[in-house]
Amino acid sequence: MKSTLNEEASYFLACKKNGFTQSQQEAFEQWIGQSDAHQKAFDRVKNVEVFYGALPKNTQRILIQNVHHEIQRENVFKRRRLVALVASILVLVGLGIYERYLAFFIPHTYQTEHRTQNVLLPDQTVVLLDAKTKATIRYKGNTREVVLQEGKALFSVAKNTQKPFFVHVGDLNVKVVGTKFEVKNYGGFVDVSVIEGTVSVQRDDDALAVLTQGKRLAYTVQTGRFSLQNVIPENIASWKEWKLIFHDEILTNALNEFGHYQNLTIFIPDELKHYTVSGSFEIGSMDKFVYALTKIYPLKVSRVGDTLYIQKKYKKNN
Repeated sequence: MKSTLNEEASYFLACKKNGFTQSQQEAFEQWIGQSDAHQKAFDRVKNVEVFYGALPKNTQRILIQNVHHEIQRENVFKRRRLVALVASILVLVGLGIYERYLAFFIPHTYQTEHRTQNVLLPDQTVVLLDAKTKATIRYKGNTREVVLQEGKALFSVAKNTQKPFFVHVGDLNVKVVGTKFEVKNYGGFVDVSVIEGTVSVQRDDDALAVLTQGKRLAYTVQTGRFSLQNVIPENIASWKEWKLIFHDEILTNALNEFGHYQNLTIFIPDELKHYTVSGSFEIGSMDKFVYALTKIYPLKVSRVGDTLYIQKKYKKNN
């Protein structure tokens, strides 16, 4: 319990030094008001930081090297030595790079709005979150875990056979050791696409598929049905280059993709929803995309404020 309290206290101290957000301030006030033990833990890590700041520079460098070595050791979670864990966070706070280690000890939630966010994890795993994406990351025990509540994320996972990497999305679990892949979670539809390496996809305890490079699993949460498709690896997660690439994509899905990057409500009749579209488009060029639609299909498009109406164009009777 002491180890956990000191990790939490170190996290809140780091947040305080860099300026609390509103949610962090509320979480801190709730945490520190729970008991005297929380207040004592917070005071203790502050004292350790003062002690560290008073050390000679050469001693600080040696301590940093030892801390980084300790963090990388396979059994750090099992031993969880108080001094190493507290010192690790405090040293990183002093260096101004503590953010890399927040998710290493306690769950940390990231939520994007209109921009992407790059998250570097302690083991050099990189998670790139798309716009309007929410994910919670935690390393615990012998696993590395991410819960993708909504949106899209591109994962470049550092290989570690002793600590598998899991992405939990709806009732699916994506398991990897080290690879690069994309996961989408929108409106009851989940996609997993592999750029390189191998991932396994499970539903509860049932194995659905093992995906290799250029393979995609499309899953519908409501029905539990899924399909396997071939995709071009270079086209996966094209949004990181601010592009959307479609290949025989259902029109409603394509429109929704554009809708993730702007506040826009789209109305489209059921009879048009299964039209398909192909091509490469800039994310910010939805007007060009809609114009292209009218050249491919007999459609009429109108926009009123933040609402886009798409209708079928009927021939006039002579």
